[in-house]
Amino acid sequence: MKKIFLLFLSIFTFNQLSSQILISPYIVYSDQQNKFGTFLVQNESDEIYEISVSFIFGYPISDSLGLLSMEYVEQDSSEFYSIASSLKAFPRKFLLNPKQRQVVRMTVKTPDTLSPGTYWSRIVTSAAPHTISQDTSGKGITARIKFVLNQVTTVIYRVEPAEAGIDIKNISVIIDSSQVKLLHSLIRTGNSPFFGDLVVKILDKDENVIEESEEFVSVYFDLVKSVSFDVSKFKPGKYRAEIKVVLNESEDIPESRLRSTQPIFRTVEFEIP
Repeated sequence: MKKIFLLFLSIFTFNQLSSQILISPYIVYSDQQNKFGTFLVQNESDEIYEISVSFIFGYPISDSLGLLSMEYVEQDSSEFYSIASSLKAFPRKFLLNPKQRQVVRMTVKTPDTLSPGTYWSRIVTSAAPHTISQDTSGKGITARIKFVLNQVTTVIYRVEPAEAGIDIKNISVIIDSSQVKLLHSLIRTGNSPFFGDLVVKILDKDENVIEESEEFVSVYFDLVKSVSFDVSKFKPGKYRAEIKVVLNESEDIPESRLRSTQPIFRTVEFEIP
């Protein structure tokens, strides 16, 4: 019972922290003409929070079944497009009072020898309730759990000419007793990560749309993507899956001109026995 209670307390506290400390925007853009950026940390709680900002290089990866995870690299490498060591935050550590907000400014000091393309880092904003240390030497040691919330956002740095392209390959359909799973590889073809919308439609032999899925995808390097549908929605027969990926340009900065390829469209046919 004690273990269950502690787990519940941890989940409750994490959710509470994440709803009280807000970060915006989730992606900060910069380029050769604008080597700076800002983001906002907002305290919606009634407590004082200790905030610290750090940087680490990371990107999403997948396994052969399309399960996603984050890969973090401690050592910077130009091969991996990292700018983590080129970033400075001001302020880097601060106290944030209740119902207050703090603008964090960043500078990007990259070498002039960077090749065209897009570089990035993850921004780790750590938040913990501010506690005042107490002298417990006369009454023994007291245990205190301090919860720290790490919220990870992204800073992008672009060197022109930068181009975002994508291709869809290795499409397969796996059908079992519970789901229809569509597996496909998203191949990055440009010198920049691809941020876009992945739209999957399932049509029957009469061209009726039976199921449809739309989601935002971030392709920093090649990924295997999995999209699943409830098999009970399908009657026995022949179907066609349509996969379309479209670049999302809504969060770009005006000064940067990110070249993009045309939307990619692929189809595959399958049959429900």
